[in-house]
Amino acid sequence: MIDNETPSLALSVAASLDEATSRGLAGLLGWAGFYPGIVGFGGYASEKTARVMARVIMEDRGGERSWLNQRRGWRQFFDAQVPGQPVVVTFGQAQTLAFSDRGGYIDIDLEGHGLAPGWHTASIQPLNACDVAKLGLQEGEKLFHLSQLGQGELSAGGELFRVHSADDDRVLGRVRAAKSVDVSLRVIGNDEEFGVVSDIDDTIIVSMIPRLLTAAKHALMERVSQREAVPGMARFLRKLSRRGMPIVARGKDTGGRGGARPRELSVMYLSTGPWNLVPGLREFLRRADYPMGALLMTDFGPSNTGWFRSGMEHKRRELRRLRQTFPHIQWILVGDDGQHDPEIYAEFAREFPHNVAGIAIRSLSQIEQLMAHGTFEAISSGALDDVPAGIPRWCGEDGDALRRAVAAEQPQPPTP
Repeated sequence: MIDNETPSLALSVAASLDEATSRGLAGLLGWAGFYPGIVGFGGYASEKTARVMARVIMEDRGGERSWLNQRRGWRQFFDAQVPGQPVVVTFGQAQTLAFSDRGGYIDIDLEGHGLAPGWHTASIQPLNACDVAKLGLQEGEKLFHLSQLGQGELSAGGELFRVHSADDDRVLGRVRAAKSVDVSLRVIGNDEEFGVVSDIDDTIIVSMIPRLLTAAKHALMERVSQREAVPGMARFLRKLSRRGMPIVARGKDTGGRGGARPRELSVMYLSTGPWNLVPGLREFLRRADYPMGALLMTDFGPSNTGWFRSGMEHKRRELRRLRQTFPHIQWILVGDDGQHDPEIYAEFAREFPHNVAGIAIRSLSQIEQLMAHGTFEAISSGALDDVPAGIPRWCGEDGDALRRAVAAEQPQPPTP
């Protein structure tokens, strides 16, 4: 039932049927006046590569469905995704053609963006599928704007040229393009040493997942504006990202090498929740004053290896991908003991001890534990006992308790 990386013929057939249904629904909505639109999820970047994530859905209005923020949550799950939709993704000097997968998702790596560390904007632009098919364009090919060839600015409903190179004025064909959608990405510098990875459900937002009925109520019936933040967690994560509290405790400097001005630590929000919730979660993070960061969610639909996706495997994969992209970063891992966060974090710390700066776990109350998984005890009790020596661990019932636990380990200034 759960994704275990074992291929299955039945699941492959089911996934193919799901894709065919999505294509048919997208076609019908196209006749009704809808068009492929982009919901930008964001991403992150090193100084060499950038990961950009988005989804293509049929829509009849612009924007990233901000109107959903004040509507019941169930509306977020009624999307008509567009498989195989061509888009152009641009980030700095890097630009490439990509196609959405069978769930309508875009998850692409760009090389050679040439941007300095800090926050930057990537753009994702849907292309006319008929034009792309007619020209036989393949994923990874580069398209040039009219403005790049010195032939004027690209309009909102603009066109893209396909040419051999920027110096070659031969036009092989024109591809119509819709208005682009922008997403923010943080470029993490090679001189940065630390970052923060935080769970979402029951760590920064009250969810009581995976208790099905309670989770369904939160996700389907409540408005985003009604969601409740875990007390003190916004203050805790802000201090982690701005001051690097555990790093100070270990005698480290949060800034770049060579006396550079300290930067805020990068933050990654890692969750087993579906991508559909991203627009609402982004608004929640803003309203609750959490630090800005990348959202790393998953998809609930069937794959070739499972009817349901494994949340634990999703978190393991994303942590390893972060380690591969940023081998120089030590991560402060933040989660709760209502799910498997302690187990996943401890496993990662044992495998990559030099990439973990500390582990902070929010301890759920007995009532919260009961609502989360049906027992009064934490399901990962004792998981942190075998974390390698030298990696600090902190526990607390909320963000303020975690902040005090971390502050208690910081060296005190000398008495004058």
